[in-house]
Amino acid sequence: MKVLLFDLDINRRHRPFPNLALMKISAYHKARGDEVFLNAPLFGYDRAYASCVFSWHKKRVQGLPQGVDLGGPGLNLKSELPAEIEHIMPDYSLYPAVDFSMGFTSRGCIRRCPWCVVPAKEGQIKPWASIDEFWDRCHRKIKLLDNNFLAQPVPHTILSRLIDEQVEVDFNQGLDIRLVDERIAFYLSRVKAKKLRFSFDDIAYEKEVREVVKLLQVNGVRSRKLLFYVLYGFRPDDQAVERMNILGELNVDVYPMGYRGPDGKEPQRQVIYHGDILWHGPCRNKLKFLRLMGRLHK
Repeated sequence: MKVLLFDLDINRRHRPFPNLALMKISAYHKARGDEVFLNAPLFGYDRAYASCVFSWHKKRVQGLPQGVDLGGPGLNLKSELPAEIEHIMPDYSLYPAVDFSMGFTSRGCIRRCPWCVVPAKEGQIKPWASIDEFWDRCHRKIKLLDNNFLAQPVPHTILSRLIDEQVEVDFNQGLDIRLVDERIAFYLSRVKAKKLRFSFDDIAYEKEVREVVKLLQVNGVRSRKLLFYVLYGFRPDDQAVERMNILGELNVDVYPMGYRGPDGKEPQRQVIYHGDILWHGPCRNKLKFLRLMGRLHK
């Protein structure tokens, strides 16, 4: 049987982040002796799947042939893979450039942030899988996609395992800084990671941000190893500049992220004075932030 897969988030300008669902579907069919093709102009296929992560790419379904099985949060927040596909080792060969393993050890979140689709998509926090389910031992790097890794019942157990394995870890979706205590700080200081990612999306937990940055430093984590996602543009009274300045004072890396609605568009803005401060982090995102931030009041 010939199986055709469509990754609707792929475009020619950016290197695509691998689609985990499609890698699992590929593994499932290859285990049954089927041939699998990704985004290939193939005729005479027997079955086809399409997955879309970002809602602003969902219009690409219009170019698909009829009879394609559609899934992914960009098309349907409640779409799920069957258990026999969900809990299978992904086929990493589907994306030849991938040199890491990826997956979820937990699903869901304890927070209900108004800008986030996770509560509607996954509900409350729940354990999901062991790292052995998705870790290909050919890889010495793992990207954990948990939406709130530290909220699961025993994060320290998984952290301990990652430390023992000496595998490089990327907490790709960020860690909840409000859940970092002395025990977690101890483990985070020992896990092998180029960056420890957090978020600072609301000025309400400024105190926790300051305290945890200090706690991690006490445990030997240098400030420049810490990276904070900073959401801006969700509310007209956004305090993103203040949050950015606080992080600048703490000498951590920042990654400004403009809010994008379901249509993928950002709000209309006009430039205002942003002050003179040194922010560390990816240059492209900082320049975009300086260009756009503050244009919320007309």
